[in-house]
Amino acid sequence: MKRILLPLLFAANVCHPQQLSDRLIPLTILHWNDFHSYNVPYKVTVHDSLRKRDTTYFVGGTGTLLGYINKYRHIEKNVAVFNAGDDFTGTPISALTRGRSQVELMNIIKPTAASLGNHEFDYGPESLKENLALAQQPVLCANVWDGKNKRFFATPSTIVNVGGIKLGLIGFVPPELPILVVWDKMQGLQMLNVDSVLTLKIAEFKRERVDLIVIISHMGIAHDTLVARKFGDVNVIVGGHDHFPIFKPIKKNRTVIVQAGSQGRWLGKLDLVVDVAGDSVYSHSGRLIETRLSDITPDPVASQKAEELESLVRGSMSEAIGELKTPWKRSRGEARAESNVGNWQADVMRSFARTDIAFQNNGGIRTDLPAGLITVGDIWKMNPFGNHFVTFAVKGSMLKAMIEFQTRGSTREFVQVSGLRYVFDSSKPRGERLISVEVNASPTDTVWRGTPLQDDRVYTVVTNNYVSSNFEAHFEVSSLGIQFQTLTKLDRDVFIERIRKDKLISSALDGRITDIAKQRN
Repeated sequence: MKRILLPLLFAANVCHPQQLSDRLIPLTILHWNDFHSYNVPYKVTVHDSLRKRDTTYFVGGTGTLLGYINKYRHIEKNVAVFNAGDDFTGTPISALTRGRSQVELMNIIKPTAASLGNHEFDYGPESLKENLALAQQPVLCANVWDGKNKRFFATPSTIVNVGGIKLGLIGFVPPELPILVVWDKMQGLQMLNVDSVLTLKIAEFKRERVDLIVIISHMGIAHDTLVARKFGDVNVIVGGHDHFPIFKPIKKNRTVIVQAGSQGRWLGKLDLVVDVAGDSVYSHSGRLIETRLSDITPDPVASQKAEELESLVRGSMSEAIGELKTPWKRSRGEARAESNVGNWQADVMRSFARTDIAFQNNGGIRTDLPAGLITVGDIWKMNPFGNHFVTFAVKGSMLKAMIEFQTRGSTREFVQVSGLRYVFDSSKPRGERLISVEVNASPTDTVWRGTPLQDDRVYTVVTNNYVSSNFEAHFEVSSLGIQFQTLTKLDRDVFIERIRKDKLISSALDGRITDIAKQRN
């Protein structure tokens, strides 16, 4: 790549003003990520601290998002549009169409390029390949290899020209993809080392004399930051995966990093001045624009298509099946704590499978739910993956090791439990945190009654096929020798049937997971 230091040229008066204007070209990058099939506008509530009241309004939806994109396509001179992955999975239409709904809507938006995310793999690689064949824009992924066909699973990179700026684009999914999906479905796929692939691609971009290298990344901020520190030739990283709204771009070394939250609530706008003679970003500024429905005219074609798709599921999904007396709230982030919705789901799983214990991963519960009527669609949004329950048996000694690992912050994902109660101290060293475990435990009049876990006894457990396929990541013990049995019904169908039966649902925290270190604080 051409490397000319602009300040030195200024000092030496080498360039005529006209030459400088020719080499400094504006570029606007519009971007979003983690849309999760929120194709129609939805309500958000924001607390107004000045007026001391809550304000509710509609945001998002494909038509609204495209309305904002088209606004800036019209206003700005040179515009590139990027989607950083996880368009699939989140609302019923994505599951029912196995992601095709999102490809059809993407073809209306017409982004410059997109990257795959981990949730694009939720319906299996063959289904994803069919969807990629329908896409009318480059969908990039440079770190997944199709071992069966001896090629990249998707187009790894591409070069596009926007307003005279030659952009080298490359896409990445999370390196930990094997523990983010049910890897058993991914026969023949292999993960490639990001640094190795990027080194080769940067060399390729240099040979092609690109002006700007842009990574469309679904790796998350931590990975993106590492890449920026290692690879000074990368100019921009348009990120996703964390669902984190970066309101002001992050600058690491020579790299500008952006990310735009999730579910289409924000559209990212990054304004650059590109030095095409120096192949660098001369200046940058960026912000997130909230996609308020009231402030834009939605694109009619996209809105109509989204509504047509939504109409396919609206009737069945709007059916009321019960009433929630207490709001369901998840245990979020790094919290090693029970949640009332996690307690309810784990209890239903254990009852359905008739096991001693149940484990439900936090990440399998995708949304909270306010008190009120529960619809079929609410449960589809809460449990969109269509997981199967899996049963297995382990000795108490292994179960104790599994639970002890769950008390650490390093575990892949925290699990909600049923049929047991454990007490731990997060202030103690690893291996010494677990204080007590009671099995077949349940609260009676605020007093827990159960049997102390016995090392030699065999206990039956139910979880879902995502957890069982990533057993070591969740519990740090090998699954070798464990016999897993997959049950036929989908998790959400079991939950829906239970709500239909019980009608009134009340859920509470009952102390089945207790960290005494937090109690001391």
